[in-house]
Amino acid sequence: MERPKLPRSAAARATRPLAACLALGLAPGLGACGDEATPPARVTVQVLLPDGLNPLAGNARLVFTFHKSDVDTFVETLAADGGTSGDLTFTYSFPEEMETSVLEVTAEDSGNNVRARGRSVPFDIVKGRVLTVGVLVLSLDQWSYAPAAMRLSVARALHGAAVVGDGGLLVAGGTTAGGVTTTVEVFDLNAWEAVPGVPDMPVPRSRFAMVALNADQTLLLGGVMASSTADMFDGPTQTWSQIPLPLDLPDIWKGPRVIDMDNASAMFLGGFDGSDAAVPLLVRGTGTEITTVADTLDRADPSVTPVRTADGLRFLLYGGNELGTMAAALLDPATGAVEEDFESPDESRTRSSAALVGNDKVIVLGGFGTDGTTLETHARILDLGCTEGPPACSRWADGGTVLSAGGFVDAVGVPIDAENGDTRAIFIGGVDASENPTDTVLVDADYPVAIRKPMRTPRSAAAVVRLPTGQIAVIGGLDAAGNPLDTIELYEPQAR
Repeated sequence: MERPKLPRSAAARATRPLAACLALGLAPGLGACGDEATPPARVTVQVLLPDGLNPLAGNARLVFTFHKSDVDTFVETLAADGGTSGDLTFTYSFPEEMETSVLEVTAEDSGNNVRARGRSVPFDIVKGRVLTVGVLVLSLDQWSYAPAAMRLSVARALHGAAVVGDGGLLVAGGTTAGGVTTTVEVFDLNAWEAVPGVPDMPVPRSRFAMVALNADQTLLLGGVMASSTADMFDGPTQTWSQIPLPLDLPDIWKGPRVIDMDNASAMFLGGFDGSDAAVPLLVRGTGTEITTVADTLDRADPSVTPVRTADGLRFLLYGGNELGTMAAALLDPATGAVEEDFESPDESRTRSSAALVGNDKVIVLGGFGTDGTTLETHARILDLGCTEGPPACSRWADGGTVLSAGGFVDAVGVPIDAENGDTRAIFIGGVDASENPTDTVLVDADYPVAIRKPMRTPRSAAAVVRLPTGQIAVIGGLDAAGNPLDTIELYEPQAR
């Protein structure tokens, strides 16, 4: 049997030439299909809806914007029912020889206000080709369930997820109702459905690190089960390989933190070994080897945020599980050296979360305070634009009490759009002092107020991934009763 393929670009999947025009009843030389020699590109757009609430209800029109070297915009009128009784499929023609495009679909009300939005994965517009592009449209600034076809086949928590190929979502491992698993699932983010037949990974893993090194290779390291190897998944061949670990790495490495280095490598640090002792290692992983960079990190499992400084790339370490350590330090990932002279707030935190926003600010939120039991409710804001430090400026500011309803630990901080200067981040999947899931909160570094964004199902121990569509996905996890979940929730941010 032929192995299933990971999702590639829409153009690569749909290459029907002129015969497709004839099959559609369109004569050559007429309408969208153009002349027989050089028929234009033909793009069929399928507008997809989340499971549950219809984001198109009450809106008047759909606006289709094809972002390429130029911009083409089309407007379609919506039925009063928001399209629930009809097929939300639209077809457009283009004369381009070849263009890479991203399609944005917005739903507007009668006052021209955008109420819902979605974007496609990138695709190629090519003369003579007919392709189908799917766009999932979601209500702005709230959580929605992914389409029913995106449900996990195995409910899981403490698993990994990564974007692979040109538009695939790989979900692997974790803990299920039956224990730690080897199962793997892949979803196509153009069709928004599962891709069957993906092979299981070599060993069961839960509470491990997972990162896409590039479009084809995904690396898995650590976990609660003993293993002397890392696992590498190769998308084009749909095969797994194993990479031996250095002898100084523990065979049980629970919860290592991973930083994608954007050069087909990743760095790992933090976490705990099988005896719950902090792992003092900085480790580099590539598609062929795992190496130890340093073995003397003196911070136990801090939050880690990559930042750019005058001296180059550094990791901002904040807090850790040993009380009394000053909150902040900078780590040089090339050498493992910790720059202890970095200005630090006079506090210590454990299990806090951090996110880089606006290119030059870091929001630190949550965690336990100095006594190890009281939840922190105020934010710390690092200004990387302050290069001279006091008295010229202050690198750190107290953002004030932003978690007035109570704090959290173990959340994942995700910037909304840092590359374009957006100073907001959303903090996802935290738990309170009783290990109950807490609401996600949206925080702006310039105006530190936490705005609650309740999920459809509050959850912790989920995998969090930014999709190539711009949406933020929270996959699986544990509900308030501690049961593994099989649903995926998506957040479509409100544009600034």
